[in-house]
Amino acid sequence: MKSFFENDAVELTPDGKELIILDQTLLPNQEKYITITTAEQLFYAITLLKVRGSHAIGISAALGLAMCMNRFETSDLRVFESEFLRVKRYLAISRPSAVDLFTDLNRMESCFYEQMSCAEDGAGAIALIKERLTAEARNIKLEKIRTCLAIAEYGFSLLKPGVTIMTYCNAGHLAVSRYGTALSPIFLAQENGYMPKVYACETRPLLQGARLTAYELGKAGVDVTLICDNMASIVMSRKKVDIIFVGADTVAANGDVINKVGTSGLAILAQHYGVPFYVLCPSQTIDKDRPTGYDVKIEERPGYEVTEMYYEKPSAPIGTKVYNPAFDVTPNALITGIITENGISK
Repeated sequence: MKSFFENDAVELTPDGKELIILDQTLLPNQEKYITITTAEQLFYAITLLKVRGSHAIGISAALGLAMCMNRFETSDLRVFESEFLRVKRYLAISRPSAVDLFTDLNRMESCFYEQMSCAEDGAGAIALIKERLTAEARNIKLEKIRTCLAIAEYGFSLLKPGVTIMTYCNAGHLAVSRYGTALSPIFLAQENGYMPKVYACETRPLLQGARLTAYELGKAGVDVTLICDNMASIVMSRKKVDIIFVGADTVAANGDVINKVGTSGLAILAQHYGVPFYVLCPSQTIDKDRPTGYDVKIEERPGYEVTEMYYEKPSAPIGTKVYNPAFDVTPNALITGIITENGISK
């Protein structure tokens, strides 16, 4: 499947010393790639949503950790180890709900100690560890891209020509680095001449559906219609939706899904109107250490995102209290199926 973008959303330069990301906070009005050279820059890029989506965050953290170590100079292996652990632990707290962040950083740590166990002290050993860390981070990204292609095929198998799909938030190219999860079957359907139609929910308060999903689908030539989140019910009630595709930040062991706040409400509407509701994500997103979705900490974000961001003037009286959870839990009972690179399951 071809990409409709000139560059991936997250790239490590050939020398491994700079991380290049597409600043998603500026979309759709400006496509600007920013250069990251420190752990602190990457931390704030993640917390400020310049890079977002559990999978893209995991890729960024892995590549960023390798980048930081490539830039760190010492001939003392223990000093190098101490810096590796400092950066890894620092990046791990940047977005606590993104399971890929922890999985990919832990994989980088395993790689580090595998190499360190057979290394001799000195600059030569450190150079070899740097090389291996960089290769491992690049492999993490490539594996996620291949995973997205497999997810695309399974999702595409559910579609027919002329299908109408509803989606929420953004789980495409930008949320992974290439192709995406929930949007990848749509891209594949477009390539195969199915001429899919898509209703993209705007996704308040940060408007990922409006700013990012409509942007991506438009670049791919897909017929996309933007709706406010509170319009999903009337669209479904008028029999205009055949299937719903959403992504996931985390899937609990029992199949509950943690995703952008509003996902659970969409699932409730889908069940009421009899619309199949599918979650698309890599199997790595399934966290077997979390028994249910309610065992995952839900991040709460600043109130200004609701009252001021994207407004010229505040949309509510100054001092109004705001509750702004970033995610919610969709019980597995509301989900028709979970699509991973391994197939479709309940």
